[in-house]
Amino acid sequence: MKVYASIMRIVTAIENIVLALSMLMVLVLTFGNVVARKVFHHSWGFTEEIVVAVFVLISLLAAGVAAREGGLVNLGLVTEHVSYRTQKILHIISTVICVIYSVILTKEGFGRIQADHTFSPILHISKSVFWSFVVIGGISLVLHFIENCIMFCTSEPEKEA
Repeated sequence: MKVYASIMRIVTAIENIVLALSMLMVLVLTFGNVVARKVFHHSWGFTEEIVVAVFVLISLLAAGVAAREGGLVNLGLVTEHVSYRTQKILHIISTVICVIYSVILTKEGFGRIQADHTFSPILHISKSVFWSFVVIGGISLVLHFIENCIMFCTSEPEKEA
């Protein structure tokens, strides 16, 4: 468990760097496009392709990081009123369902990489590059769902005041 936690700290640090750089890139491209449109009356057509693709990466990586902390939307209405042992069982069931979904997402991303041999209309970049963002996000989700489940199941129940 300690080895997995150490590896996941490194993975999360890398994901946070990628997220920060991706957000910065989206900000610069979008702002630059606005300035180009207003000042030079000419839009940067390529920015839409890049920004949409990077938003997919940002969304999925951020969901993975949120899953690590248990920060994804969930319904605590039932789990708050059951025993800690039952909470663990429900958490494991929830994790299994989320991991299955994430594996399917990753598998579909791989399928699209293999099947889509087209190129983006403006930059002429293989769409496989963009589909790889789905695969990266899916893998991130799987790793973080498992990490969160391990952390939850090995933690002590919180004492109520």
